[in-house]
Amino acid sequence: MQGFFRIPARLHSGCILMTELAQVSDSDTRLSLRQIGEHMQVSDGYLEEIAATLKAAGLIDGRTGPKGGYRLARKPEDISMEEIVRAIEGPVALVSCHDGSACPVQELCHSKCLWDFLQRTVMDSLREKKLSDCIADIGKA
Repeated sequence: MQGFFRIPARLHSGCILMTELAQVSDSDTRLSLRQIGEHMQVSDGYLEEIAATLKAAGLIDGRTGPKGGYRLARKPEDISMEEIVRAIEGPVALVSCHDGSACPVQELCHSKCLWDFLQRTVMDSLREKKLSDCIADIGKA
């Protein structure tokens, strides 16, 4: 099925990883990517790539060894979904005129108001939504 505003699989898997870590954040528990992968049916090799990106962004930390695994670097209520999206996918731009690309008809474009509205709405929502909100929503859908 071809959809409008499709979320990349990498971003979806990254959000799964972050919500799994958020669920155990009040303890000293570290989760292995294998545990997360088995629980959420995602390849732990794929999660390893995503974890490296999230670790570089300072959102998670990891440790190797017998007591190793991953955990959040901050509390879930201090991590916005915008941070997660930017760490995994980079800047959000719904159309090319929002990513800094020159548009030859930008001043004449009547649809620009729609894309500006959607861009602002998406970014505001991502900024407002915290990781803690997502784990609070689990099971309510």
